[in-house]
Amino acid sequence: MEKTKIKIGILALCAVALSYMAMTPVLASIGAEFSGVSETLVQMIITLPSLLFIVGSPLSGIAMSSVNKKKIAMFALTCYLVGGLFPFFFNSNIWQLLAGSAIIGVGTGFLMPLINGFIVQYFDKENQAGMMGLNATFTALGAMAFIFAAGQLAKFGWRTSYIVFAFVLVIIIVAFICLPAGEPVQAKEFANTNQKSTSKFEMNPYIMGLFIIGFIYYVMQNAFNTNSSAYVSEVLGAGAAVASIVTMANTIGGIVGGATFKGVSMKFKNQVETITLVIVAVGFLVAFLIQTLPAIIIGSLLVGYGFALFNAGGTFLLAQNTRPETNAFTVSVYLALINIGAAISPVIVNTCGGLIGNGTGPKYLLAAIIIVAVTIYSFILNRAKK
Repeated sequence: MEKTKIKIGILALCAVALSYMAMTPVLASIGAEFSGVSETLVQMIITLPSLLFIVGSPLSGIAMSSVNKKKIAMFALTCYLVGGLFPFFFNSNIWQLLAGSAIIGVGTGFLMPLINGFIVQYFDKENQAGMMGLNATFTALGAMAFIFAAGQLAKFGWRTSYIVFAFVLVIIIVAFICLPAGEPVQAKEFANTNQKSTSKFEMNPYIMGLFIIGFIYYVMQNAFNTNSSAYVSEVLGAGAAVASIVTMANTIGGIVGGATFKGVSMKFKNQVETITLVIVAVGFLVAFLIQTLPAIIIGSLLVGYGFALFNAGGTFLLAQNTRPETNAFTVSVYLALINIGAAISPVIVNTCGGLIGNGTGPKYLLAAIIIVAVTIYSFILNRAKK
């Protein structure tokens, strides 16, 4: 019963983790209102949390070594609540919207490593794969719920979409009731291991390879999220309502990915990221080559499915290949790095995609090509890994 209660608390945190993606379907509407603002700046409404994640994530890893995880969780959720509702009240210029995203970003940086920390502390290695899968599933479910609700509220104007963040209050209540204290894990608790180092961070060539794969993947993968609204408008001539369907398909794919992660990880073992990258590359190519709504939805499903598998796979491989006392901080640094990739994604993808051609389509093609290259590297890295 106690484990079930802990699961509920952890999954409540997962449900709010990507809630800032709720604004994805209305990016085109925001860009139209602030017509003098660059496309990249508008896209930063959903990528800025990744940038601020860079600050919050390492701090979260450090804090977990001395502060109870439940207290950190309450702080992170408060950031989501305040940052999410701020643009509803203050929205006369793009900078106010970005200020809200920045506050959410701080919460995101503290929250995501924390989720992994709870899983590693309260579940043994045999059960971690299942929890990582549930993590991905509920992260996608939560994102879908927020996106759907924001899309419905958008009927009354894009500003109204921000009301969806009031739901974070429910998450705060559930987390407060269900989460355990999460006492700090110290290295001395694992003195029976052969490791003598007291460092909170662990690095070796294999872990470095995981860092590199995660960074490049996030630079490219985020091209789908930041451009889906514009792509739907450009290719289909449709607005926010259709864009929200494409975005929801992405999150549905994520739900399926999280639900199947345990089975996929057991089948492909350390090559779980490799197969994931193949799926994502195919998703981008389908959306690029077959420019119809059904094809774009299928591409979105595949990219979302791969995204959930990759999120679970990266932290799972790190959990399996780091010491318990180094896992929290090592994962927090990893998450910070991949979110640097997500944050700079619009700049890199918009610039490099422009070299291939005009419009949004070339950005999808660029992402597919780079992800295929990373797939080859992932296969080589993991081939010799037992």
